[in-house]
Amino acid sequence: MVDQNRNKHYAWWQFGLMCIGAAVTISSLGGCASQNDSMAHVSASTISSHHEEIAPLSAAVDSEGLPPHWETYLVTRNKRLTHYEQATDSEGIAVIRATVDESASGIAQKLDIPVYPGAKLTWRWRADAIPVNADIRTKRYDDAPLRIALAFDGDPGKLSMQDHMHRELARMVSGRELPFATLMYTWGDDKLAVNDVVPNPYTARIRSVVVERGTRNLGNWLTYSRDIAKDYEKAFGEPPGRLIGIAIMSDGDNTRSKFTAWYGDIHLDTDGIPTTTAAK
Repeated sequence: MVDQNRNKHYAWWQFGLMCIGAAVTISSLGGCASQNDSMAHVSASTISSHHEEIAPLSAAVDSEGLPPHWETYLVTRNKRLTHYEQATDSEGIAVIRATVDESASGIAQKLDIPVYPGAKLTWRWRADAIPVNADIRTKRYDDAPLRIALAFDGDPGKLSMQDHMHRELARMVSGRELPFATLMYTWGDDKLAVNDVVPNPYTARIRSVVVERGTRNLGNWLTYSRDIAKDYEKAFGEPPGRLIGIAIMSDGDNTRSKFTAWYGDIHLDTDGIPTTTAAK
């Protein structure tokens, strides 16, 4: 079981979800001072090495209560943390249960994987409710029951001046730069359509692909397989660089929502070579 209030194993890196770290416009920086402050207190001793595969969420938990190679990351110390713990589904397979109580945080791992055309990300998840009034297109209601975020490396020379300012702010705050780009697979509200690409309301370097929407499939385990190179190119207009991180996140802090969500193992096949084996 993961006790988010006692867990001291915080990921040093971040995706810039919502208002995390410095992944915000300059005009909204004042509203994110507490997020920046929280990242400044990450201990260098928690930094882990990169991995060439996605570690299964179903693996036996470590001393911190997390599957090996997964680390907690904070959105802010001034908001409740989403509670992640390992549980089992109806077939006895180990999964991660996320309990949201007007909260926002996630678990993540660092990677170092080349992404080739045709690379497929396969996973399953389940949402039991949708945050009330959620709208990932807006800052005010940017919540989602389920998100999988992929962080990519890239050529910083292609970034805009504003993007460079965001990265510099992140470097000053946490000692690390934001990823070149982040692609998120998201369960959206019923105002969105499946396969919509939604720019993040804080930065253009984060784009969400809607893979599920609305309430129709609530309470059901759903399985997906996505061509991440194709989705990245659709979102950002160019092929992806190396995959340098992955995170899961369920949040209801902006909409003051309470609900439960579930994540199964996440499996990546790149260039026809499996990089992890999901639980059977």
